[in-house]
Amino acid sequence: MDFGPTTYYDGQQLMGLASKFTVNSGASDVDGAILCTNAGTTTEKNITEWAKIGGADIKLETVEVFPEAIEKFKAGTCDLVTTDGSGLVGQKASNAEGVDWIIFPAAPISKEPLGPVYRQNDSQWGDVVNWVVYAMIIADEYGITSANIDDTAVADMAPELGRLFGGEGELQTAMGLSADAFYQVIKQVGNYDEVYSNNLNPVGLVREGSLNARFNEGGMIYAPPAR
Repeated sequence: MDFGPTTYYDGQQLMGLASKFTVNSGASDVDGAILCTNAGTTTEKNITEWAKIGGADIKLETVEVFPEAIEKFKAGTCDLVTTDGSGLVGQKASNAEGVDWIIFPAAPISKEPLGPVYRQNDSQWGDVVNWVVYAMIIADEYGITSANIDDTAVADMAPELGRLFGGEGELQTAMGLSADAFYQVIKQVGNYDEVYSNNLNPVGLVREGSLNARFNEGGMIYAPPAR
């Protein structure tokens, strides 16, 4: 498999009862805890190494799929659960009991970049996947959205946007796409921020101030120039 651009910078965190932990809790605070997570995964390896480095003695209760870990946590079998932070936020938002849960530490214990995956050594398809992502990021940088993309003629846009949306110097046809392919992506789906806001903001994954902010706003979301 080959990996496309990172579309979400994630990291492993822990979740426990707010009555026992805070967002500032660390390894010393989980000493003696029973912790549920998926068996045979990097998640299990990460938490084991983190606890060892921090001098915490934890007991791992492993399961085949993460929903089982959540059920054990809700039943009180586990003191904590751990997986990627975005997954924990989703579980917290979708469970009524989530109001009593806290995710910590504030700085994740691992780096877990997420993005598209495609067949290995298929450079043509890889270019298409990569540039769909890049087009959405570049449109976001210029403030071009699904709602306003038709407000300005392609010929009157900034040169980079003109190329991206099918104007002179476009590269889409060389990828086997129509010249307006990326225009259609923005028109029908939206730019990066629209997709993020529609899908992640509702569960509490706010982009502002995170690694997923624009590169010129302190984040790491960045695309190469379209030229």
